Amino acid sequence: MVDIETYIRNSFSLEMKTKFSIDENEKFSEFDINSWIFIPNSLDINSSTYSKNQFYSDVKSKVRFITPIYRLEEIVNKGAIPYNNLRAAMLALCQTLDIEKKEGNLYEYEFQLKMFMAIFRSAIRDFISEVKQANDLNLMKEKVQLFIDSIEEIRTKFRQLRDIISYRQEEEQVYNYFNFSDEFLSYAILQHSFLLLNYLEASFKNQFSDLIIYLKDLILTEKEYMAKNGYVDLIQGDKENNQKVIYRHLMLNKYIESDLILNSTKKRDGDGVLVQQIYYSLAAGTSMIFATIVAFSFQQKYGNFTMPLFVALVISYILKDRIKELMRFYFAGKLGGKYFDHKTAISIKDEKVGWIKEAVDFITDDKVPEEVLNIRSRSALLEVENKIHNEKIILYRKKVRLDNINAMKEETYSFEGINDIVNFNITRIAQRMDNPHITGYTLSELSSKGQVEMVLADKVYYLNVIVQFKNLDQVAYRRFRMLVQRTGIQKIEELPIEVD
Repeated sequence: MVDIETYIRNSFSLEMKTKFSIDENEKFSEFDINSWIFIPNSLDINSSTYSKNQFYSDVKSKVRFITPIYRLEEIVNKGAIPYNNLRAAMLALCQTLDIEKKEGNLYEYEFQLKMFMAIFRSAIRDFISEVKQANDLNLMKEKVQLFIDSIEEIRTKFRQLRDIISYRQEEEQVYNYFNFSDEFLSYAILQHSFLLLNYLEASFKNQFSDLIIYLKDLILTEKEYMAKNGYVDLIQGDKENNQKVIYRHLMLNKYIESDLILNSTKKRDGDGVLVQQIYYSLAAGTSMIFATIVAFSFQQKYGNFTMPLFVALVISYILKDRIKELMRFYFAGKLGGKYFDHKTAISIKDEKVGWIKEAVDFITDDKVPEEVLNIRSRSALLEVENKIHNEKIILYRKKVRLDNINAMKEETYSFEGINDIVNFNITRIAQRMDNPHITGYTLSELSSKGQVEMVLADKVYYLNVIVQFKNLDQVAYRRFRMLVQRTGIQKIEELPIEVD
């Protein structure tokens, strides 16, 4: 199973998160993802102005495990697997005297802290989405109350676990790991509580007045706890302090998710390089055979050290190089759609999980599958313009293989699959766009008495992206459209696909 989500990461960066779920009944899972990016011709983006190296420098990716899914109320109750795993790891650490075992238990303790926080962050985010999607006020009130109760219980039970290490003489890093996680917990609680509070005050201030007060009390008690423990917090008007808060929050966020990130080693795709060199050798050999045949033929007919032989050798030498280059160009075109530019090996704890191959090429309309062009469904005006100046098309291909299902199963958690997170920076493309605003004119009223008024209109460009997913016999498509100006990405939207 494959799914994709898109976000505007910043003004010039689009994030696409692709979820690959494994089939536990198979030894490996394999997926193909083809993305066609349609770029307006007016931007003059082509293989000469936008090279492969430039594209790959604009694309940053990371691969991480999909966070195990638990509901917010299940983290410390109703089975409480994350809580029990963490508590067991802490007890094992403190009860172990053997130095070698203690090192392994320390790793497990830190791992369980990170997993607890990653699961909490995912659960609280999903719970707020549930609240916003509830279409019944009573149900929504129940969910908000459950949110408040769950947060209070989670933070209380988690912080009680500190007693396990407080009563024993442990190394400083043991306390640091716990404090880092505890501080992250505070930031996550405040961030998502404020998101929920803003939503309720904006839409249901009168209906949820009591719950809004409870939610504010939850926030205030968390802020008091942060101040008591020396955790930095945002202060209105204190620029230097707030910079430190944001920086520390980002560092803690990276620390928490570090055990979910898979190790990635990128290199040129060996299969493609080998076949390429074989074909290029054939091209060189063929051109040499041509030159040798010409030389032997003229030598046999005109003899050695004659002017005809000299001319023939010069011409054959010239043609030999041209033949070699033409054949290299021909073979490069044949290889383009079959092999890949890079192969990235992904692993966890030095155990290989699989690999990801990727390739990018500019292609023409005739190389695009008919069903993709139908999904693109150009407007009549664009189709006319496209007959004069072709819309430029980038094909970005990926092949993903997850071939070690056992590596997806940790002793305490089983991972559903991986997320391939790609950030595509469009700065190079946006630099070629015109000024973001154009001046136009209209009348203040539709009559001869109307006054001329100036209208400042946005000039925008549409970048269309069609993504094809293949897994076994299943094929699916998604269509996205970016609204872009020279000042950056304005909007990303998913468009429906019309089925004939």
